Amino acid sequence: MITYEEWRKTYVASNAQGLYVKYNAQGHSQPIDAVTVSEASGYGLLASVLADHRDDFDQFLSFYNHYENSQGLMCWQQVLREGKIFTNPDPDANATSSAPDGDLDAAYALLLAGRKWQHSAYTDRGLKICAALWTWCINKDTFITNLGDWCMTGTGLQANAPCNKYHFVSRASDYMLTHFQLFSEEDTERKLEWKQVLDSTITVLQDQLALHPQTGLVADFLVWSPSDKRYKPAEGKILEKENDGEYGWNSCRVPWRLAVYYHQSRDKRILPLLQAQLEFFERQDVISAGYKLDGTAMETYSNIAFQAPLWFLFKVMGSKKATKVAKQIEDLRKGGHGSYYGESVEVLAALQL
Repeated sequence: MITYEEWRKTYVASNAQGLYVKYNAQGHSQPIDAVTVSEASGYGLLASVLADHRDDFDQFLSFYNHYENSQGLMCWQQVLREGKIFTNPDPDANATSSAPDGDLDAAYALLLAGRKWQHSAYTDRGLKICAALWTWCINKDTFITNLGDWCMTGTGLQANAPCNKYHFVSRASDYMLTHFQLFSEEDTERKLEWKQVLDSTITVLQDQLALHPQTGLVADFLVWSPSDKRYKPAEGKILEKENDGEYGWNSCRVPWRLAVYYHQSRDKRILPLLQAQLEFFERQDVISAGYKLDGTAMETYSNIAFQAPLWFLFKVMGSKKATKVAKQIEDLRKGGHGSYYGESVEVLAALQL
C-alpha cells in the first residue's frame, strides 16, 4: 500500500498559503485550471496527523484557513490563474460554498491533533469548525448531513445556488461515524446533538441494508421520503449524474469509512451492513468501478478508489481477500492507473489500520 511519503511526493504542492493536495493533475475535473478542493485539504490534514507529520499539518491548516468562507467552512474549489491560487470565481461553480466531507475531515483531524500533540489551539479550531458544520451542514429535522452550507434557506449565498430541496438530500460518503463520535466527546456544547447525528446516521444505514440485504450497497445520494419517513436512494440524477442512486464514485468510500468506525468502536449496530458488503465483495472476481444496488456491475474496469476501501474492509473483517486486493492495487499503480482520489483514500486507509 502507498506510504505517506510516496503520496506526499506525488500529490502535495505548496504556495504562499501553505500546502495543498493536487486533485486535478490529470485535468479530468472542470474547470481545467482547478487545482484543489476542500475534500483534498481534509485528506491532507487527516493524512498528516495520522502520519505524525506536524510541520505538514500546520501548512495544510494554513491553506485550509486561507480559504474559509463566511460560514466558517472552506470554499469548496480553488483554481490557478495567472500564477495565483484563489477560490473559483466562475458564477456557475458556486465555489464560495462548502461541501461537508472536507470540513468533516478537517475538524476530525484538528481534534485528533489536539489530543496527539497536546495543543489546545488545534482543538479550539476544530471545535469552531464543528459549530459551523452543525449550523450549516446538518438537517435539524433528520439529524443527517446535507450537501453543504448552500442547501440552507436564507444563507445569503450566491443567488443561483439551489436550496431547500437539497437540504433533504444527503451524500452517504459523508457518513463519517468516527467523526461524529469524536465530535460528541470533544464538542461539549453540542455533545447530545452529535450523538443524535451518530445514532440517526446509523439508522439511515440500517435502512439501506433493509432495502438491499443481498449486497449492503449504499447509493451515492440519498433523499428523504416524507411518506416513508426515511432516506432512500435517489431516483435518477439528483446532483451529479443519472446514476446518483447507485453505488458509484462517492459511495465507494462507504465501506472504508464504516469499517474504520467499527475497527475503533466495535459498535455492533453497523456490523450487519459490513458483513453484507463483505460477503458481496468477496464473491466479486473483479471489483467494478460502480454497481447498481442489486449488485449488477456497471463498469468492466476497476479503480483504486473502489479497491482501497475494500482492502480496509477485508483487513478489519479478517478476510483473506485483502492480500489479493492489495496486489490488484499495486498492479493498477504499476499500469499507470494511480490517481489523486484513489491513492488519497488508499493512504488514509493504510494509516488508519
